[in-house]
Amino acid sequence: MKPTIQPVQKRFISLDLARGFMLLLVALAHASLFLGSSLLSRPESLNVYDTVTNFLSVFFVDNRARAMFALLFGYGLTLIVRSYMKRNKDIKDAKSSLYRRAWYLILFGFILSVLIGGKDILAIYGTALLLSCWLLFKSDKTVLKSIIILSLSYIVILPLAWSAMAYAQFNGAEFIPAAHSGYFEKVTAQFMQFLTGGPFIAHFLLPVSVSILMGIWAGKKGLLNEKSENKRFLKKAAVLGLTISIVGAVPHALYSNQMIELAPAFVGLTFAIHMATGIAGGAGYAAIFGLIGPKLTKPNLAVTAITSLGKRSLTFFIFNEIMLIVFLSPLTFNLGNQLGMAAGWGLTFCIWLTAVGLAYWLETQQKNGPIDHIFRKLVYRKSSPHAS
Repeated sequence: MKPTIQPVQKRFISLDLARGFMLLLVALAHASLFLGSSLLSRPESLNVYDTVTNFLSVFFVDNRARAMFALLFGYGLTLIVRSYMKRNKDIKDAKSSLYRRAWYLILFGFILSVLIGGKDILAIYGTALLLSCWLLFKSDKTVLKSIIILSLSYIVILPLAWSAMAYAQFNGAEFIPAAHSGYFEKVTAQFMQFLTGGPFIAHFLLPVSVSILMGIWAGKKGLLNEKSENKRFLKKAAVLGLTISIVGAVPHALYSNQMIELAPAFVGLTFAIHMATGIAGGAGYAAIFGLIGPKLTKPNLAVTAITSLGKRSLTFFIFNEIMLIVFLSPLTFNLGNQLGMAAGWGLTFCIWLTAVGLAYWLETQQKNGPIDHIFRKLVYRKSSPHAS
């Protein structure tokens, strides 16, 4: 019996373009962790360029890139579900596929964070999907109520959690551990963190679930599906989201760049505000790409290359993380201890450009990203709904 050929689900250029740029922002955010950043402060500035870069990072990258990443992840989940429904697949099949996706994200996150040593977010998204999968099959009103309840919970959780972290850090605790003496020591430490529930515990410190649910709500509404009727809403979302994000970043920008001194409780509060307003920033970024997408009726080479990267986001997220390790980790070239923020960002931008070039080559060859291909084979087994 011949397999049925399913029609390919339409890809939205706004989503792929957003994913491509998102990979740059995430790489820039993760690079600072190799360059001397702690959870609550910025790397030391060696010159005026480093100072400017540190402020740019706080205002436009830190806790904002992750929020956009999570929102796009949630939006993509709705496209997967919609694809199953269009093909008259049983809801049980869709749920089984989503749960497999969650567990394989956790597995890939384990490989990245424990064995490779990267700054992982995949396992955290996997655990978030396990907890929120049921909402993909509920109404947008139910999802919106869940967003409100979860957001109110984080208003209490984040200040308490990060104030406790600030007190601990003031007392000498290290939450970003010092350089390990060898690979085995690092793997052991990362394994123990993962084994003791790191990807689940992270949800008490990082409100990624809110952004994922916002992405699910937006996906149910089709807000990034390049429809003209969404233009007015997206403009408001972009302006409001970025305004909240920038204003909310001011206190942490001043503290983390040593311009003001604060007691630990206020350090935790300013960081919690920075993180919470970053959710609005991530939504604002996504809205901007939702506005840009419909205008790109004839994409040029640069747009095509970046969207090619966005189509292969899993492959090149991991590629970027590996390259950051190779160049910046103390266990390899150790440039993280030699470069300032500006130079580190320059190196990271070159890594991203390399990823763009490789993705464009794969596009010309009509090939998927190798890790994306493996992941889809594992999740969908025999057939794919052609949505991500």
